[in-house]
Amino acid sequence: MQPTIKIDANVITDETAYSSDQPVKRFDIVVHKAPITEEYKELGIDENTKFIFRLIGLSNEKIELKNGKVFINDKLLGEPFEKYPSNDNFGPIVIPENEFFLLGDNRSESNDSRYWKPSTIKRENIFGKAVKIF
Repeated sequence: MQPTIKIDANVITDETAYSSDQPVKRFDIVVHKAPITEEYKELGIDENTKFIFRLIGLSNEKIELKNGKVFINDKLLGEPFEKYPSNDNFGPIVIPENEFFLLGDNRSESNDSRYWKPSTIKRENIFGKAVKIF
């Protein structure tokens, strides 16, 4: 998640942020459980490991990356945060109901939704929202 979360940074997470009527929002930095890829298994990561990524795509949206630029429903997404770009392509896919698409801010080094099978995470696999980074 560099440059947003530096190596050795501390993150305070609100695990109640989404427990009531608060919706998950685009650009939230969320703590979640990811699908376990072969690469994760080789690193000793299992289904109990929690990850932190930025929520980019919402339920029922069409998402596509073209030369590293994110398009939602065929419109370029303005991303109002610092990130390290990539030049990759992904999709298009339509995000299923009650699921989300996540990307790291260090796009060229991030093993995120672009590489997972399935490419989205279910709402119940989001454990909280990062509320302070220091």
